Amino acid sequence: MPWEPWDEAQARHQAALAEERLSGLDGLPDGLAAARAAETVETLVGLYGQCLGRITAHLAEHPDLLARLAADELVGHLLLVHDLHPDPVETRVTEALAALPDPPEVLELSGTALRVRVRGGCGSAGAEQAVRDAVAARAPEIEDVTVESGGAAAEALIPVDALFRAPTPVGQGASCGGACG
Repeated sequence: MPWEPWDEAQARHQAALAEERLSGLDGLPDGLAAARAAETVETLVGLYGQCLGRITAHLAEHPDLLARLAADELVGHLLLVHDLHPDPVETRVTEALAALPDPPEVLELSGTALRVRVRGGCGSAGAEQAVRDAVAARAPEIEDVTVESGGAAAEALIPVDALFRAPTPVGQGASCGGACG
């Protein structure tokens, strides 16, 4: 039977099925069989990781091809699992956030932690979850995502000292160095 590529829906379904079956190993009644199955999966994943490492090493001379492979959702995820993705975490986080409808501002990215500010001061749970999902998909090594609200709403506030200034009479604005008309 010749190889036929899965579409994105099939790939996502198979990935979810694999995760479900792996997490179900712990619940098997025969602990010894469950442990053996988990060890077998770990061995296979390690073997495939070594194979992928060799492939990416060969592709180092062709960064454009490696980038195209990494851009494929399924291949990119597999490269991430084995810490072989060609893009650094900063690039992947930036691209993930830029793809959101209202991209948040990155305040801090260090180690496995990210702190962002969503604009408009809405800070809704939906916006926060969208940020978390986008980061998890492109940079799963980021374990701690903090989403703060602020941005446009905060910028619209009038500074307190401006409230206590005497109004400037019309026609007597600040000096403009003769450039005003």
